[in-house]
Amino acid sequence: MDDQQMFDRQTGFLWKVAKWLFKALIYFPLIITSFIIVSSIMKKEVTSLLGLAVVILVSFILYLLVYFVKGILICLKSNNKLLWILPFIICVAFTCILPVYIVLDPVGYLVQSSSRSGNPYSILKWIFSLAFGVYVYFRYDFLTNIAPSIAFPAYQAGINITRSILNRSYRVEARKSNEPI
Repeated sequence: MDDQQMFDRQTGFLWKVAKWLFKALIYFPLIITSFIIVSSIMKKEVTSLLGLAVVILVSFILYLLVYFVKGILICLKSNNKLLWILPFIICVAFTCILPVYIVLDPVGYLVQSSSRSGNPYSILKWIFSLAFGVYVYFRYDFLTNIAPSIAFPAYQAGINITRSILNRSYRVEARKSNEPI
């Protein structure tokens, strides 16, 4: 294997790692919430391999719960019930605000270190952080009737349960996206 092939292989590996870290940042609220839940239950075992597996499982369950609430939100919104605003605020606050806060300081340090003067550029820091929050919001797309294939059963269950509770509700057909997650 020559040097160019070795470089290409290592660059490809680093690119995959960067993509996984970016996805972890997008799903960070789910991961940190599941870590808090598991650490309160399992105490010392959280640092073990079993603890990691349970954190991943609880993160997945929280991911399904977010899409369940999104199903409730879409059904309420489709039936012109103002109550849809409450699950919308809960979902956006849980999934989008924490990533903006997490990205805020590193982006601020990056902007500050790239400037020639020592002045922090707080406006740029906020613009980049809020842009990331908007990106995270559009990953979930809370006001659109669509769910990834892995979360589709939970999403459909949210729609079905809400429709059964509402009197004279319009039938909302859940749509599945082509993305797995």
